[in-house]
Amino acid sequence: ERPKNLVSLLDGYFGKMGHHININVLNRELLEDAHLHPDKYPDLTIRVSGYAVRFNQLTPEQREEVLKRTMHGSAIASNSHLSSIPHCECFADNPTSVDLALSPTLFDDESDVEEDPEVAPVIGSVHSLETFSSNDGPGIRCLVFLQGCSKRCKFCSNPETQCIIDPFKCPEVAMSDRDVVGVLKKYEHFLSPNDGGVTFSGGEPLLQPTFVKSVFEKAKDMGLTTCLDTSGHGNPRIWSKVLPQTDYVMLCIKGMDLKLASFISGVSEENNKRARELAKYIRDNYKNIKLSLRWVLMKDTTDTDKELKALASFAKELSPVFTHVELLPYHVLGKEKYEMMNLEYPLEGMEPYDYQDAVEVKEKLESMGVQAILADH
Repeated sequence: ERPKNLVSLLDGYFGKMGHHININVLNRELLEDAHLHPDKYPDLTIRVSGYAVRFNQLTPEQREEVLKRTMHGSAIASNSHLSSIPHCECFADNPTSVDLALSPTLFDDESDVEEDPEVAPVIGSVHSLETFSSNDGPGIRCLVFLQGCSKRCKFCSNPETQCIIDPFKCPEVAMSDRDVVGVLKKYEHFLSPNDGGVTFSGGEPLLQPTFVKSVFEKAKDMGLTTCLDTSGHGNPRIWSKVLPQTDYVMLCIKGMDLKLASFISGVSEENNKRARELAKYIRDNYKNIKLSLRWVLMKDTTDTDKELKALASFAKELSPVFTHVELLPYHVLGKEKYEMMNLEYPLEGMEPYDYQDAVEVKEKLESMGVQAILADH
């Protein structure tokens, strides 16, 4: 997959009449951590304008510029404290106060009346965009991080996206479907090959189904694929808005034991059933969707034989839409964000998951007849 994505990148660049390009093979989390803690990476070398430079020798402004060339941020940049915009209030600081049963979706339009898209753009609450993701679906993708989440996962590496904000009351996070499509069109040469396209993540994208639906429809018209990265918020009425325009779903299951899932996600056991209901709903109604399960590996917590056997059994129930389990080893790359937001880090003292242990988990799942891949961090 990586060689194909590199070829797509080069073809798109030279198709735009480019003559020279520097390729830095780095993941987003490492680059952000190196920006915050340059002394930790004395040997990190990148190419800038044809020259090899040590990343920690760049000024903070120059490092910011390198990051901007990788990611397109909204007015609320990654790592920012939402209280810095006084009028941007959270809909709910405690996710359990949000009606997560069969209720309306907050500020999303609940009417069934179709507005003329030429007259009224659809507005969403957007945290940021990343234009060249290669880890969130096939090909090269534009990754849209929506603002607002219905869970409070202990391993969350993007706590700044949790606060649910009404974009009509806080224009700093407001972005229209046309704005997102404008970005897609700008990078269409890069996104089109190898089933590339757009992925909605968050936050929780199913809190804003009308916005996601509108962008997905327009992306499909461009010949791009669509991917939903979700933890399973909502109900069939919400799901049926988005899934007809969806090619891939990456569904994060917090735990197979409901008490464990509730502990990890910070919401009720009943709420955690919804992710499994979504998986079965896709299986029964949208057989063309490719469904993968995302599973965060936490030592002696989600890697036990009991949990893995239950995960494998559930995955087998999802045929024919199920493709694989994606194993995400726990890491601490988002820990600094909690400090910057004056929040207590929920998993203080937990070590990053060992790579060799992750390989063994992958082999266990495969021995149970379930395809598994190990995410690259």
